Amino acid sequence: MWKGKNSFGIVGKDGEVNFSKLERQIDTAVAADERYWTQNQAKIRAVTNKVASYEEFEEIVKASHLKPLEKGDRISDMDVFTQPWNVASSKDNYSFTEPAQSDLSTSSLKTLTQFNREWRKGKQPSDRFQLLLSMAEVDVLRVFHAEIGLGLLGEIIEVIQICFSEDQTEKVCELLTALPKCGRFDLSLNFLSQKEKLALKSVLDSVSSYLGPEKVAELSTLYQ
Repeated sequence: MWKGKNSFGIVGKDGEVNFSKLERQIDTAVAADERYWTQNQAKIRAVTNKVASYEEFEEIVKASHLKPLEKGDRISDMDVFTQPWNVASSKDNYSFTEPAQSDLSTSSLKTLTQFNREWRKGKQPSDRFQLLLSMAEVDVLRVFHAEIGLGLLGEIIEVIQICFSEDQTEKVCELLTALPKCGRFDLSLNFLSQKEKLALKSVLDSVSSYLGPEKVAELSTLYQ
């Protein structure tokens, strides 16, 4: 029988210790401690990498709990990833309209937060596609140098799938070549939903129809 101080409410009126409750409290404390040190390491890493703004610093810390797959893991074996990360952004929720020229100056896009704000303003895939087309490789690398967030890569791929046309092959190819150079790209690629992976295959097939074999092989390697 427990006779000590019952400061955590783990001892019943009969003096017996509720070990299930005690275990839950210990698990919670351990998880909180792990979260603290994980976030602390992310803060140190962000400062060491000299992120461009506090917004990027904050985003890195928020994503610190995400872990890459182990070497032996295979996405094809994981049936759980069948739901898009952002249902609202699914192309099934869009009615396609002809692309309109964007009045956004990409030189003003210096952080991922700014890009996300402009991206969410796009009500149609064509709006978002124009934003992508207006970005040179240097813009892509500047905005996503810290990371390309989980879910965003899939949204970009689905937008390209919907809006791509032959005359935009060169620009889309430049974008597809730049994205793998961005931070945490491999992690975002691994976490594509099944629908997004099918969209990626469709995009690569469409673009490859207008490219030479060497470029096709390069893109296939980057997105395998």
